[in-house]
Amino acid sequence: MKRQVCTNSGLIGVLSASWIGLLLCVAVQPAESQSVESPLAALPTEQPRSQTLQEANRAQDLMQQELQMRKTVQEEVDRAFNHTIALLNVLLAILTVLPIIATVLLYLSRQRAIQELREQMDEQIQKEIETQVQAELKQQTLTIQKQMIELGQESLAVTRQVQQQASEFQAEIDQLKTEFETQLETLKNTTTAVEREKDRIFQQITSITLVATSKDNLSDEKKRQIETLTEQLDDLKSKSSSLDLDINDFVREGDALFFARRYPEAINAYDQAISKTIVDTNNLFAAWHGKTKSLRRLKRYQQALAASNKAMALKPDDSLMWFERGYLLHIQGQYAEALEVYDRVIADQPGFYRARNHRGYVLLKLQRYEEAIAELNKSIEIKPDYGNGYYGRAYYYLLHSQPDLALDNLKTAIDCYPRYKTQVKTDADFADLWNISRFQELVGIPLEVEHR
Repeated sequence: MKRQVCTNSGLIGVLSASWIGLLLCVAVQPAESQSVESPLAALPTEQPRSQTLQEANRAQDLMQQELQMRKTVQEEVDRAFNHTIALLNVLLAILTVLPIIATVLLYLSRQRAIQELREQMDEQIQKEIETQVQAELKQQTLTIQKQMIELGQESLAVTRQVQQQASEFQAEIDQLKTEFETQLETLKNTTTAVEREKDRIFQQITSITLVATSKDNLSDEKKRQIETLTEQLDDLKSKSSSLDLDINDFVREGDALFFARRYPEAINAYDQAISKTIVDTNNLFAAWHGKTKSLRRLKRYQQALAASNKAMALKPDDSLMWFERGYLLHIQGQYAEALEVYDRVIADQPGFYRARNHRGYVLLKLQRYEEAIAELNKSIEIKPDYGNGYYGRAYYYLLHSQPDLALDNLKTAIDCYPRYKTQVKTDADFADLWNISRFQELVGIPLEVEHR
């Protein structure tokens, strides 16, 4: 193709050179004719000039034809070249794509061959597995059948043995049933007897403690009765672990233990009453009240105040509970606060002689002596055999340097409450009397022994 283009270019060059040479010849010839004929200028003729113009026109036409031919040749050359280039591009594209297509076809053929091989292997493996599984199943089936036969024989023997044991068990069950019914009947009778004994004990405890609860004090005889009843209750509880006590029983038990001076056990009984989920305001209040007094007796005053708050939340207007709170403040030396509480109690119950006596004692501590003696006298006026009133009045006279009057009132207090005979020996409020012979005779201290 390249050689053909070169050849065409050479032809075009030859033709161009021929035309240029022809034109030069035409141009030279008129010039030569003019130079030769110049001597004959006097003889003008029209024929040579016309001929020259014709030749010139002819030469111009030839040049135009040559240009047109060159243009045509160039266009043909360009068109052939472009066509050739397009064909070369197509050929190159085909040559480029063919290896890719061949590679893809080779890959697909290889994958198909691998897939067919895999399917053949899977099929073969599946057949081998099925054959092996069937053989194993057959072997296991034979083994299971053999075991079933053996189990059937063993089951028959076991069944016979179980039937024999069942007969023996039935006989034992019948015997146990008979014994259980007998024991149950005995237990019912025992439970009934225990319940009756429990009711008897609590009735007696109630008859004693309900009267004494507001006083926190019992006679010696009542104390002995309470101690006996609490011992009987302890014995009953130890013999019957299933003894059922309700909230009222626990409160009564706590009261009995309180008067028996078994304060930790009393607190435990009150706590069991408090833990009952039954809503019983009266018994719940009694439990908190009893716990307050027991904690006070153990000198756990802060816990006692906390327990009194619980009780007062249930019955905010209970005068006895207010009195208990005042006494807790009193024995902790909070005399002004205790006085406010006692004033409230007396305003609600003017005849509450214990509150008046305690109020008089607090007034003594606050050195309001005239009010104190008036209050102490009022408590004795309300209850003439109230030993606490005389005890407080004895302290008043001792503070006013009247030991004889103090000893007179102290003797009356001891006559009412013999416990004062022991208490006054260690009560620092009466320390000024300890070395007086009349005091020592009164409380039973040998005359040669002196307090130091």
